[in-house]
Amino acid sequence: MSGVERSSEKQNENRLRFAALITGLMFCCQLVGGYLTNSLAIMSDAWHLLSDLLALLLSWYAVRQTMKPADEKHTYGYHRFGSLAALINGLALIVISLFICYRAVLRLFHPDSVHSAGMMWLAGIGALGTFLIVVVLKQGEDNINVKSSLIHFLGDVFSYLGILLGGLIIQLTGWMFIDPILSVIFAAIILKNAWSITKEATEILLEAVPGEVSTSEVEARLLKEKAIRKVIDLHIWGLSNEHLSLTAHLQVENMYLEETAGLLHHIEGILHDEFKIAHTTIQLQTQDEYHNRIKNMHIPQVH
Repeated sequence: MSGVERSSEKQNENRLRFAALITGLMFCCQLVGGYLTNSLAIMSDAWHLLSDLLALLLSWYAVRQTMKPADEKHTYGYHRFGSLAALINGLALIVISLFICYRAVLRLFHPDSVHSAGMMWLAGIGALGTFLIVVVLKQGEDNINVKSSLIHFLGDVFSYLGILLGGLIIQLTGWMFIDPILSVIFAAIILKNAWSITKEATEILLEAVPGEVSTSEVEARLLKEKAIRKVIDLHIWGLSNEHLSLTAHLQVENMYLEETAGLLHHIEGILHDEFKIAHTTIQLQTQDEYHNRIKNMHIPQVH
């Protein structure tokens, strides 16, 4: 890992640590406040904050792991650890969102009184703290763990605004069913975001082509180079959403051996600058070598 990458990971670690501290304080406030106000929306948010806190701690640990250098056993380093942590976070949030929906349905059939003024005060505190976390995490959203946490808290900002509105409606009309309805809406937001980050983390672990890169576009770009005749074997995957890798066999025009170093350097520059692919393994072969290889692969029929 380069000095710039290590510095970036260290900054992400500090951002996650700060977010975890604020989230822990907010969880305590919401848990106590939700009990005192008897608001299912606030209580649901408290348990959501607990899941966020655990997710932040797991993401923080994952970032620390990715800072470890590669070794003989883990030759690519520990970047996949972050994707695994994001997958666990996403699955946990899916379970929590379904549980919130279950509790909301029970409350709809068995409505209970809610302290709307306290509900609004708690939502205001939550919105302020969450907005502060979003501002900090926004600076490191290129990292999948920071991004997964940012997605959670972006949804929370709108959740708190909804709770404020719901508290106002309850205070003005006495409609207690607003509280569980808000809970269902928040659960749907959580579920949508959780599915998104779970899908992204799964694709990384399955070594799928990252969404921001297209193999056809990479191949077309390489073929624009005069020396490259054909892209025979192209694979693109991500160790994480920040560390993309590529392997390829390229058929090139006949050239002297000493010319290949310059061509490889040029190709690596294109892949890095235009597609953000930093780790490449490229094998060059001339047209004559390609035909010889195909010829040697031919197996004559036995009569």
